[in-house]
Amino acid sequence: MFQISEEKIHHLPRFFMLLSIPALLYIGLLSIDYFNLVSLKLELHSIIIILIILLIFMFFIIHNAWYAFSFFRNSFNGVIEDVEVFLTKNQLMIAGKSKAFGNIDFFFDEHERKVRNDHFASVAASIFPTLGILGTFIAIAISMPDFSVESQEALESEITVLLSGIGTAFYASIYGIFLSLWWTFFEKRGLTKIQKEIDEAKAYYKTKIWNEDEIKILSLTQNQTSNENLINKLENIVTPEFLFTLDNVAKSKIQSVEKLQEEHIALENKLSNNYINIAQLFEQTAIKQKELLEDFDTLNKSISNTNENLSTSVFEQSKHSKAMKAEIYSVLSSFELISNDLKTLGQDLIKKDIEISRQDEQR
Repeated sequence: MFQISEEKIHHLPRFFMLLSIPALLYIGLLSIDYFNLVSLKLELHSIIIILIILLIFMFFIIHNAWYAFSFFRNSFNGVIEDVEVFLTKNQLMIAGKSKAFGNIDFFFDEHERKVRNDHFASVAASIFPTLGILGTFIAIAISMPDFSVESQEALESEITVLLSGIGTAFYASIYGIFLSLWWTFFEKRGLTKIQKEIDEAKAYYKTKIWNEDEIKILSLTQNQTSNENLINKLENIVTPEFLFTLDNVAKSKIQSVEKLQEEHIALENKLSNNYINIAQLFEQTAIKQKELLEDFDTLNKSISNTNENLSTSVFEQSKHSKAMKAEIYSVLSSFELISNDLKTLGQDLIKKDIEISRQDEQR
């Protein structure tokens, strides 16, 4: 297991080291202005702006790599333990050698992200000069005099005040640039120490992890060894007796294949003949079908003609029936008239007989 020094690194001394020079510089500016050691002519608003920049710097200190290195180093044992567990679970045997297969960079990158915020660290170097420039413009805006005076002396006094304010306003920009340089120095120094710890751990575990080149070389070696073993086994197996037996088996197989080929040819000929017969049968069936269609067409025409003749006969028969019916009605009417006449004649004859009988009785 990778050994790490058990000595703990305290983070408070690193915090005060990062804060020391910026705070001393700010205190020095206040002291020089207060005791008038050098004529800096610091305005109150410039002092407040520089103090605000210093407070923002104090907030960013905890994200500096130099400060975060203490947390990184003190908790590095936990990362090593996780790496050991990972390597134990991912052991791979190749060509009789056992190593772990995987990538351990994730553990170190994840640990580095936990001890500080990379986003704050990436913008810190550029944010301090920006704050200094912003403070300079704010100080100039605050110290901007009133140019609406009427007298020449008052105007010159106002211009003097403006130039004095501009001179003091640039202290904020200078202070911001200094903080950026100070931050960058310790950021690079801390990153170097963090990367050194990671590189030492990776160098230690490099011999315990398979890399792609090793896997390819060992795979080729293993395949070559397997091929040599296969060749040796084939040499031991391929004996004269084995070749003789193999020749007999090959001959029997060839005979079987020839027999199957003959059967196949016979079956093919039989199928060909059957196919020809079926084709002829289909041809005859087609001819008969054609004849049946012609006969059906002729029959259909004959039936049509018969139906037409029958229809004409039925029509004529209907006309004849109607004429006969009319004649029958006429004859019946004549019979009715004759019957009436006979009836009348009979009644007259009866009456005459009755009268004759009465006359005879009276006589």
